[in-house]
Amino acid sequence: MKVKNKGDQQKVIIKPVLWRQTAFTLFLCITAFFFSMVNYFGVLFSWVAMIVFFILALLNLLDQLFQWSRLLIDSEGYSFRGWWRKQHYRHEEIESFDTEIYAARPLIIVSLRKKSQKLRGLKDEPIAFPCTFGRPVEDILKVLRDNHDKTPRALV
Repeated sequence: MKVKNKGDQQKVIIKPVLWRQTAFTLFLCITAFFFSMVNYFGVLFSWVAMIVFFILALLNLLDQLFQWSRLLIDSEGYSFRGWWRKQHYRHEEIESFDTEIYAARPLIIVSLRKKSQKLRGLKDEPIAFPCTFGRPVEDILKVLRDNHDKTPRALV
């Protein structure tokens, strides 16, 4: 987790925990190696599985090197970028951050204001905000709440 100050603006960047991402890359490489050696499933399936797991390991390694996945909190709002989705919420759109138990583990959720939900065409439900990147949920929730700028602004 980094905090950058540029002039009057403060930026908080939350990135994946390095050792967890490295362990996941190693797991994917070992799995690819396993499928390259095992012919029990058939030669075609083994080669396809090896290639798929090797590509996933390579993508994860590139994510580590170029730091694609991250949560950026700045004066504009919250910008979450992961492998499969991007989410951006302005401060004035967010009502609150909370946690919900999902699969026996806490998950951070964001509750949007009614007007913002209507503008985005969403139902009146909280939205999952999986931005912990291997860190404790309580710590990230505290950072999210501390950096939530509640200055009244008009929704655009």
